Amino acid sequence: MRKAIILLFLTSFLLAFKSTSHEEGMFTMSHLSKLDLKKAGLEIETDEIYNEKKPALVNALVRLGGCTGSFISDKGLIITNHHCVFSSVASASSSENNYLENGFYAKTESEELKTTLPCKITLSYSDVSAEILEGIDKMENALSKKKQITDRIKEIENREKKKYPNLDVEISEMLVGKKYTLFRYKLLTDVRLVYVPPKNIGKFGGETDNWEWPRHNGDFSVVRAYENGVPYTPKKHLEVNASGTKDGDFTFILGYPGRTYRNQTAEFLKYQNDFVLPIIADWFDYRIASIEKYVGDDVDMGLKYSGNLARLNNTAKNFKGKMQGLRRTDVIEQTFAGKARLKQFAESNPEFASYVPLFDKNEKLYKRKFELSREYLYLYQLYGTGIFSGASGVAMYSKKLEELPKKERQGYLDSNAANLKKQFGTYYSVGNNEALDKMLFTELFYRLSQSELPAMRTLINSYFISADKAATKAYAVKMWEESGLNKTADAAFQLKEKPLKFLLKNKSDMVSFAADINSLFAEMQTEMRSINAEIDEIIPRFNDLEMELNGGSFIPDANGTLRFTYGYIKGYEPEDAVVLHPFTTLDGILEKAEGSSNPDYFLQPEFLEKMRTIEPADVLNHPKKKSVVVGLLYNMDTTGGNSGSPILDSKGRLIGVNFDRAYTATINDYAWNESYSRSIGVDIRYVLYIMKYFGEADEVLDEMGVVL
Repeated sequence: MRKAIILLFLTSFLLAFKSTSHEEGMFTMSHLSKLDLKKAGLEIETDEIYNEKKPALVNALVRLGGCTGSFISDKGLIITNHHCVFSSVASASSSENNYLENGFYAKTESEELKTTLPCKITLSYSDVSAEILEGIDKMENALSKKKQITDRIKEIENREKKKYPNLDVEISEMLVGKKYTLFRYKLLTDVRLVYVPPKNIGKFGGETDNWEWPRHNGDFSVVRAYENGVPYTPKKHLEVNASGTKDGDFTFILGYPGRTYRNQTAEFLKYQNDFVLPIIADWFDYRIASIEKYVGDDVDMGLKYSGNLARLNNTAKNFKGKMQGLRRTDVIEQTFAGKARLKQFAESNPEFASYVPLFDKNEKLYKRKFELSREYLYLYQLYGTGIFSGASGVAMYSKKLEELPKKERQGYLDSNAANLKKQFGTYYSVGNNEALDKMLFTELFYRLSQSELPAMRTLINSYFISADKAATKAYAVKMWEESGLNKTADAAFQLKEKPLKFLLKNKSDMVSFAADINSLFAEMQTEMRSINAEIDEIIPRFNDLEMELNGGSFIPDANGTLRFTYGYIKGYEPEDAVVLHPFTTLDGILEKAEGSSNPDYFLQPEFLEKMRTIEPADVLNHPKKKSVVVGLLYNMDTTGGNSGSPILDSKGRLIGVNFDRAYTATINDYAWNESYSRSIGVDIRYVLYIMKYFGEADEVLDEMGVVL
C-alpha cells in the first residue's frame, strides 16, 4: 500500500515539478555515468568527456570571468563570447583606437592586448559535506547553523590554500544544508585579446534582438591565456568541425552555468515574480535612460559606460523575459500545486509527520520577506549611488568616533587610515558623474517616500512630507546639493587627507539621513538574514521529501561550477502559428540591415558589400540555402554563465559557441520545458567566415588547425 501511495505521488509530483524529457539537466561530472548518452546519440565514450586519470574534454574548459571559454589550440587560445570580453575591449579603446567599434586583431603575440579577465581551470574536486555538517543537526538556531557552515567553509578553504598555495580554492554549496563540494582551480591572471570582431558584427541586433530568435550576431572573440609570460599549454584543446551540424543532430555543452533556483520552494517563485524581477527591471530601465541621457554623442563617455549599459540592458530584458515566461506558462501554479501534493504526501505518511509544520512556517517566513522586499531592494540600489554611499560612510565613522573618548579618536583614525582611504576612494572618484549620481539619488528618494513599510514612512516623514512627486524630488536635490559631498574632487581630497575634520564637521541633512538609513537597513539586514537562514534550514527537509519520492536522484542547482548538458539542434513554436527553424544565415543579416533605420541593424556599406560578393568556402554554407550559417538553436539546458560555452557535436568537436537563450527560455533559472526552452549559439561556420574574410586572421585559423 505504501509503495502504491509513493508511486502515485511520485508521478504527480514529477509531472508538476520536473520535465520528463531526458534533455533537462545541468549535470555534475559525477552524474555522467548515470546517463545513457550512447542511446541519446553520443559517439565518443563518456570518459572522453570527463576522466580523473587522463586528459578529457573538460580539461579544455575555463571559467573566464563570469563566462565560460574553451581552449582551441595548444598555445592557450581560448574562444568565448564577444559580450564576455566587451568591457575589456572597451577599456582598451579610445576615440583614437576604437577597438570596440572597429574590432581588433593581433597578428603576433607581441601585439596582443592585456586584460584583467581571470581565467580558472578546474583541476579537481572532492565532497566535504560530512566535515562541514558534522554536529549541525544538534544545533537549534538557524542563524547559528548558517554561521557554523560558513565558518567551516572558510576554515577548510584556508587549510586547502595553505596546502595548495598556487591554486584557487572554492567550496560550493550544491544542496543547501546537505551537500558541499571543494573545487581546486588553476588561476591564470594574464589573458590577452587576440581577435575581436567589429561591434556591429559581434553585437549585431543589439538590444532589439537580445534574448530573441532568429539571431544573426557574431557573438564570439578569441583571447590567449599566459602563464609566467608564455602562452599556456592546456592538457586538452578542442578540435573544430568546420562543417558544423544539422537539424536534429545530438549536441552537448560543457560550461560554468550561473545560478538556478529549481530546488527552491513555491514561495520563492512568488518572491521573484512579485518583487525581484519587476522592481529591478524597472529600476535598471531608469538607470539605462539616465546614462543614455548623460552620455549623448560623447564617444569617450560612451565607451566608459558601454559595458555598464550592456549589463543593465541584458539583465533588464532577461528579467522581463522571466516575467513574461512566468505569465505565459503555469510554472508558478504547478509549483504551488506540487507543494500541496508534497504536503499531502507528508501528512499521509506518519514517518514524515515532523515535516508537516514546515510548510506553514515557510509561508509565514516568506510573508514577512514580502513585506520587507520592496524597500530592501531599493536600499541596496541606494547604497550604490556615490554621494549617498559617501554620506553613509561619513555617518558610520562619525558614529564610531563619537562613541570613543576624544583622546582616542585620532589614534583610531590613524590606525584605520589605509582602510579609510580605500573605502572613501571607492565612494568618490574624479571620474564619477555627479549629474548622473544626482538623478539616481533623487529618484530613489522619491520611490522610498512612497513606501508602505511603517518604519520607512516614519523615517522619510521626519525629513519631508509631501504627496507631490516634483516637490519630493526637489527636496532630494536640495539635500544632495547642500551636503558638501557633491563636489567629487574636493570631497575625495577632504575624506582622504583630512578625515577627522571632515567627518566631525559635516552635519548636513544628507549625512543625518544616511545615518538613519544605516540604522534602519542594519535592522532589516539582521531580520532578512534570520528569515533566509530559517528558510535555508527548511529547504533540505523539503529536498528529503522530494528525494524520497524520486528514488534519491537529485540534480543540484547550477552554481557556477562545471556542468554538462545535452540535447539536439531543434526549432520550436513559441506562439500560435509561429514556426522557428534552428539555423539562420547571411541572408537574414542582409534582410535586417539593408534599408533599416534601426541602429541595432546598422552594418557598414563595405561589410554589406563583402557579404553580397564574397564566395566563401562551400563548407560554411547551409546545405539547402547555400548561404553561410550564422546562428543555431537547440534544446539544451543553459543559463547565465554558459555564455561562451562550447557547443560540441556527437564526436566532441566544436560546432558553435553558446551565447544566449530565447526569450521564453529566460525562465530556465526556475524551470525547464521542452516546448519553450531553447538556447542560442553562434555557429562555428560564421565564426570561421568572419575570421577568414573580414578579420583576415589566417594566423589564428592556422593555429586552430582550420583549413578553408
